[in-house]
Amino acid sequence: MVAALLSIPLLISAVGMERFGALTLIWALLGYLGVLDLGLGRSLVQVVADRIGHASDPGKGKANPGTAGIAGPAIALMGAIGLLTGGAVALGAGLLADGFQLDTGTSPQEIRLSLLVAAAIVPVALVSAGLRGVLEAHQRFRPISLVRMTVGVLNYLSPLCVLPFSQSLVPVIAAIAAGRLIGLVGYGILAVRQEPDLLHPSRWGRPSLRGLFTMSAWMMLNNLVGPAMLYADRFILLSLVPAAMVAFYTTPFELLSRLMVIPGALSLALFPLASSLFRRDPPALARILDAGGHLTLAVFLAMQAATIVGGETALELWLGPAFAANSASVLSILMLGVFFNATAYVPNTLIQSVGRVDVTARLQLAELPVYLGVLWLLAERYGAVGAAAAWSLRTAVDCGLLLVLLPRLAPGTGAVALTIGLRALLAGAAGLAGLLVGGPVGAAISLTGLLAVGLGVAGRLLRNRPWEKLSGPLRKTRPAPLIDGAGIDGAAADRP
Repeated sequence: MVAALLSIPLLISAVGMERFGALTLIWALLGYLGVLDLGLGRSLVQVVADRIGHASDPGKGKANPGTAGIAGPAIALMGAIGLLTGGAVALGAGLLADGFQLDTGTSPQEIRLSLLVAAAIVPVALVSAGLRGVLEAHQRFRPISLVRMTVGVLNYLSPLCVLPFSQSLVPVIAAIAAGRLIGLVGYGILAVRQEPDLLHPSRWGRPSLRGLFTMSAWMMLNNLVGPAMLYADRFILLSLVPAAMVAFYTTPFELLSRLMVIPGALSLALFPLASSLFRRDPPALARILDAGGHLTLAVFLAMQAATIVGGETALELWLGPAFAANSASVLSILMLGVFFNATAYVPNTLIQSVGRVDVTARLQLAELPVYLGVLWLLAERYGAVGAAAAWSLRTAVDCGLLLVLLPRLAPGTGAVALTIGLRALLAGAAGLAGLLVGGPVGAAISLTGLLAVGLGVAGRLLRNRPWEKLSGPLRKTRPAPLIDGAGIDGAAADRP
């Protein structure tokens, strides 16, 4: 996030609002294409973790017989899928470039060349995801975080290195591609250290990939529908307003989306714990929901309050008064959606940890057409503000449905799910009331409501101290969990 805060104003100043709007759309395209791996990435985590968990000595974190035999072919297949997907983007670059509404100095040829460079990133992203899956299965979270952080920083800072020489998008995208390639090398070195046989296809044998492909079916649906809902807003906006206007939406969205690393990291830690405890200690899921859900509420209540108090001022200091005037309301509305999105992470993780990834996939599939319809109507009428409202409404509904479904799949979690749901609803209502009233009075209404909910959350955490009940089991989840579910998403539930 610090890299984004530092680099975005410089990028906008150097390349202009229109080119920056196009850049954010190419970022979104890369984000979507990077998960079109037929669900193999997250399924690979489960299959390899299952092999490790059932090995005779999983606690030492060493490679286990048979894991490279599954991981190697799967990663090779992901690379092939990446080449095909990237090739499709390259072939359609001209058509995609024509879809950008360009008003000033940016030419369709520049967009087309930028898309050609971006197409080369797709196989790099998919192979990186496969290598990262091997590391996640071995619970190598610290080195994963270091590589991801490095790639994330380079994603924003590397374009600044080329700006003294050119303001074209083509070298900017090339610099981003170089950062992704560095990430691939990092993941590759770490994965080969963990699984040396990945470099020796002759040792892979004849693995049975049937279980991997069976598990990946629902993962593929999640990977298609989830990012479609995450990135559809930018492309629908692009079809309705000039590219320069899209930046007023995508800039606060990109900034706030970095906050999702917090519930994402929490879910990454809770997933193996929930998976291993589900059958032998079912009541533990309620404790996990209590701890994770209320900790998430506490953090994002504070962030929502901070946005109300200083969001517009921060935008003005960061990007200037003109940008803040067009983007402050978008930031406030999106923060509501981010609050519900973060709250949904833990229940989503628990649903997938009990082997019901099909439930989350079906839910997203049902939400998609409704969301796209509402998004189009609101964006067409209200522009960026309408798109922000549609996205936030969708995350609120999604969060509520997950909390309703969880007790049916994990008995004993109903009371905690109801408590979290009511508190999230009250906080959301307070934020919405403040937006509708506006001005200092609206801010006071929102802050009063958030304070009331926050006191309840703080009281719950101090009274129950749920993290103490989980600290022991969390320390014991270093070995990969025993997983026998047929369709579980990876270690984290990245709910869009």
